[in-house]
Amino acid sequence: MDIIQMNYFINIVECGCNLSIAAKKIHISQSALSQFVTNFEAAEGIQLFNRKNGRLESLTEAGRKIYRFATEIVNRHEEMLSMIHIESQKQRGTINLGIPSLILRTFFSNALPHFLRNNPHIYIQVIEGGGKEIHQKMSVGDLNLAFLIEPTNLDAQKFEQHIIHLDEYVAYMDKDHPLAQKEALDWSDLADYDIAIFNKTFTTYDLVVEKLRSQRINTKFAYLSSTWDFLIESTYQTDLITILPKSVETLVDGSRFQTVRFNDPIPFNVWFCRPYKASYNEVESYVYEELLKGYYQPLSEN
Repeated sequence: MDIIQMNYFINIVECGCNLSIAAKKIHISQSALSQFVTNFEAAEGIQLFNRKNGRLESLTEAGRKIYRFATEIVNRHEEMLSMIHIESQKQRGTINLGIPSLILRTFFSNALPHFLRNNPHIYIQVIEGGGKEIHQKMSVGDLNLAFLIEPTNLDAQKFEQHIIHLDEYVAYMDKDHPLAQKEALDWSDLADYDIAIFNKTFTTYDLVVEKLRSQRINTKFAYLSSTWDFLIESTYQTDLITILPKSVETLVDGSRFQTVRFNDPIPFNVWFCRPYKASYNEVESYVYEELLKGYYQPLSEN
């Protein structure tokens, strides 16, 4: 069973042994999938599936064991392909720059294209994602540079880290929200309202959950999202509250939404990080120095 056939097998199982659904999902004919199963079982002298009235019904014990191995092998194969892609980029002089989605939109939407226009010889691949995802990629060496939200949780002996932006989390809500006229909020003010925040791949989620836990506040998360503007829009004409950095305020429609600070805010501090190396190539050093000397300025100062 080669890697392609393993994918066939895994998809059949994950589609409830329904060959028709599996064939549509992976864009091959149902007859080809059926022939794969028949040929494999005949060649290896093993039965993968239990059958009922000629239809696949469930995995046999052997089929379950093979499924576990196939799933692990396919996942590792995908990791290998990702690693090959990353190493290839490194050898071509590509700079892999990790930026959490919110930071990318807030700080870099104009500055990064400008930098690339002025430096056409440099290819920067921006790796966007949740803060925890970027941290993981940085930790395993998939990134040359990264912007991370405090706490970075990086080993100070292995990574060079510089703070480049000081900010704090604030509450965003509808203009007519009952809390909209307060000068500042206590975290206990949130107890009576539902909250919508970033999902668990974002550092923000962990920071907000930890703050609420430390304040012994039981509040309800209405839903989680990976999109900051959707979170803000969800508060319009509702009692929902979302918690995001104050720097986002410049991108928000002030005629519809209100921003309120906290008396005891969660810091939203951004750090610029790179792994310590014995030596850096010319492109790595140039990009790092340009970023660090303040090429990218925050949208607002606190």
